[in-house]
Amino acid sequence: MIGLRHSTAFWGVILFLVITIAIVLLGYYIMADKDFRYSLRVPQVVDLISRVYPESFDTSRMMSYARREVFARLDRYSGYLEPEELDRIAEDFSGSYGGIGITVIGHERGLQIVSVRENAPAGRAGIRIGDIIIQVDTVGLAGVGPYRSSYHLRGKEGTPVTVFICRPPWHDTLDFNLTRERLKFIHIPYAGLTGREVLYIRILDFEAGLYEELLDVLDSAYLPRKDSIKALIIDLRGNPGGLLNETARACDLFLDEGHLIVGVKGKSRWRSFEHFSSRGDMTDGLPIAVLVDKASASAAEIFAGCLKYSNRAVLVGDTTFGKGLVQEYQALGDGSGMRLTTSRYYFEGGIFLNPSIEEPDSSAGVPPDHFIKAMEMESFPSFLEGFGYLRDFALNNKEKILSISPFEENLPEWVDGFVEYIGEKGFQYESELTKVAIDIKNMTSDWNSRSSVSSAIDRIVKQSKAEDSAQTDNYRDYIARRLYQISIEMEYGISSAYREVVVPYRPEIRLAERVLMESK
Repeated sequence: MIGLRHSTAFWGVILFLVITIAIVLLGYYIMADKDFRYSLRVPQVVDLISRVYPESFDTSRMMSYARREVFARLDRYSGYLEPEELDRIAEDFSGSYGGIGITVIGHERGLQIVSVRENAPAGRAGIRIGDIIIQVDTVGLAGVGPYRSSYHLRGKEGTPVTVFICRPPWHDTLDFNLTRERLKFIHIPYAGLTGREVLYIRILDFEAGLYEELLDVLDSAYLPRKDSIKALIIDLRGNPGGLLNETARACDLFLDEGHLIVGVKGKSRWRSFEHFSSRGDMTDGLPIAVLVDKASASAAEIFAGCLKYSNRAVLVGDTTFGKGLVQEYQALGDGSGMRLTTSRYYFEGGIFLNPSIEEPDSSAGVPPDHFIKAMEMESFPSFLEGFGYLRDFALNNKEKILSISPFEENLPEWVDGFVEYIGEKGFQYESELTKVAIDIKNMTSDWNSRSSVSSAIDRIVKQSKAEDSAQTDNYRDYIARRLYQISIEMEYGISSAYREVVVPYRPEIRLAERVLMESK
């Protein structure tokens, strides 16, 4: 027994020594890592300041400044997230949210409602498209953007919210006491056939739930008519992206087995992987055109690039945004979090959208096979849309606009009335050329007014202003179509607007149809 006790004690001492040596070696190894030593400097400096600095010192704020400065040195897609921002992202990833069922845009008085879900709290209460939300509970929304305002509109399911609304054109103020509900995000607002038996599908994003929604659309809109449907148009214009896995599953619906959907290359092999198609093409090789523009980004570029470089679809529109980087989200323990770029993605043939993470703007985007510039991306239409003039005019003249049905292009009375309306509002468009010319004229105002240079500048300013004044004539068709589209949407809903105006008259959709028909 005595020998056993001595043996146990001996091995206990040996184990203690081994553990001690391991801890010392591990500590030495850690402290030899210069990156780890650097990471200790910030808390050491903050601790020293808090103990010695004679004035008041907010440690939490200083640590926050330090965090933000670290992220400022990374690529523009990485960043620090406040707790409410991280909660919002987690909610977006869940595929649903607590809210009242409206979509809004900014307005000088608050938020203007551009769509209302029928079977949601706002729709059941009688809130309408065109209403302006001026206050939520006790918070005024004037000067607060749509993104920040949504924090007040969203909330936990079952919680009350009071919405104060101004209703044009009478400017009555109404208040609605609503209860938030759990609502699924809508990823596909419309799917339907064109006049040439082409199935058109509009995809807004690739967030959680898109795959199931797209599968349901194909089950209901394509499979029952697959013998008569001639082609497919998938509209990704303005699509900001979403989740990588959701996008890969969506691509898999249109590919034969064995195609590389997307590859991801990270710093280590644990962050590098490849998605391959596995389920088989649900549409049996149906010709596909994907509509893209400069606002099609991230996951939308994965979808478009995958089908393009797999020779499965043609791209119609403009070159995509150019974001070939993958971000991951990580909570930091105090409710806050970070969004960190961890890898780059690539397509078949080893085509990287971003050649380097260190140069995040090095990507040229995914180029279209057939180029057409989106009108709303051009300066004058963008100016009109940004100020809300089209929507306001349509709201006040909806009955008159809808009295002419079906819609015909080149209706001068709509445009003439609109031009008169924006004139009364004091609208004056100045192109970039005009602004630059005026700046040059002001800088050279001390020169001899009779000099040839001054005369040339005056002529440029005069000609540029004349061209600016002619923009309403140049965009008559666009203005007429948008006024009719907005009016239809306000009166009958977004599906009717797509069916009656967007699908038949959008130049990109017309071009895509023509390309698909010619390829058969």
